[in-house]
Amino acid sequence: MPSIPRTGRSSLLANTAVLSATTLGVSAANYGLNVALARLLPPAEFGDANLAINLVLAAAVVAATLQLVSSKMIATHPDSASAVTRTLTLIAGGIGLVVLLAFTAGAWVLADVLRTSTPWMFVVLGLGLPIYFMQAVYRGVLQGDLRIGRLALSYGVEAAVRVVGAIALVWAGFGVVGASVAITLSFVASAAVVWRRRGADGNAEGRVPWAAVRAVALGATILLVGQVLINNGDLVLSKVFFDPVVAGLYASAALVGRAVFFLSWSVVQAVFPVAARASLPAAERRRAVLLAVGLVTLIGGVALVTVFFWADTVSNVMFGSRYADAASLLFPYVLATTLFALANLLGALGVATGRLAVPTVVLAGGVLQTILLLSAARTPEQMVWLQVVAMSFTALCAAVFWSMAEKRVDRAL
Repeated sequence: MPSIPRTGRSSLLANTAVLSATTLGVSAANYGLNVALARLLPPAEFGDANLAINLVLAAAVVAATLQLVSSKMIATHPDSASAVTRTLTLIAGGIGLVVLLAFTAGAWVLADVLRTSTPWMFVVLGLGLPIYFMQAVYRGVLQGDLRIGRLALSYGVEAAVRVVGAIALVWAGFGVVGASVAITLSFVASAAVVWRRRGADGNAEGRVPWAAVRAVALGATILLVGQVLINNGDLVLSKVFFDPVVAGLYASAALVGRAVFFLSWSVVQAVFPVAARASLPAAERRRAVLLAVGLVTLIGGVALVTVFFWADTVSNVMFGSRYADAASLLFPYVLATTLFALANLLGALGVATGRLAVPTVVLAGGVLQTILLLSAARTPEQMVWLQVVAMSFTALCAAVFWSMAEKRVDRAL
């Protein structure tokens, strides 16, 4: 049985600091890669490379679900850790195999429909996705055991191999296929970091608690579908509603806002396995949750102050003078993202503690935001302020549902 690490304030702060620093480094590396590819590739091939990156982001929803399920089960059922890890790895491999077959068999159809320069990028990416999904399970094992340093290392190694490999292979003349090879190699490198010898997780004969696995998988899926709607729906609709220039300005504001979300996700990853531990006293879990809420609020608060006073400077430094008109969107967008980050934190903690009503609130918030944007958003300003309205309601409801669940726990004690 894995030992239960300390879960005090200093530990949570240290884990959050490690993951936040890694998140910043990985984000900077990915941004640098996009800039490098834009300079090395002609526009058509750069569009293909960007498509490959977005396909990986779509696959990340599946990987994140697997990671959350793995983390929760390792934290709450350590005696069955080996059996759970083995079973989830087989499930992840099966999902990856289906995607591999779809990508390889349909590569030429996809290339025609999506107008890519070569079908081989789909074949190469398909080869890497089974590894990507299986490594997500082992990342969950590290997260559940609170081995945050090694978890952060896996993210860093993945980003480093992807950036260096893509630039080198594209520079060597392999184009978008070379970039796709680099993405697949980054999955292999990260898997090498997180992979553990079978049987190292506890009793190899332990049984898989299927009821618990299904409950966690359902909660994680609900939460992550809500995330996709909230994080990506507005960008898709901006492409539909606005001309390309305005949509590009809106996308630049969204990039700033998403930095708040990704930093807050590092707090979620640090506190999730802590909240999931059934052996943790309720008072200590409550302190960890309050600390996590405080950290996310601090991240959002610093960002809000920055864009309130220096929006023009932030826009100019990050994107250049051509994006000056996006400065007015930064404050409301960061405000909406901060509210979403708080709701998402409580939603993830709901998954960790078996309170499915809280992640369901996040999904409902995504539906509400989509309805509001479809019905009333006709300018970028309207779009961002409607998101503030939707996310204010979502965060409030998430807090109410979480508080109600906490009161039920107090009455039970």
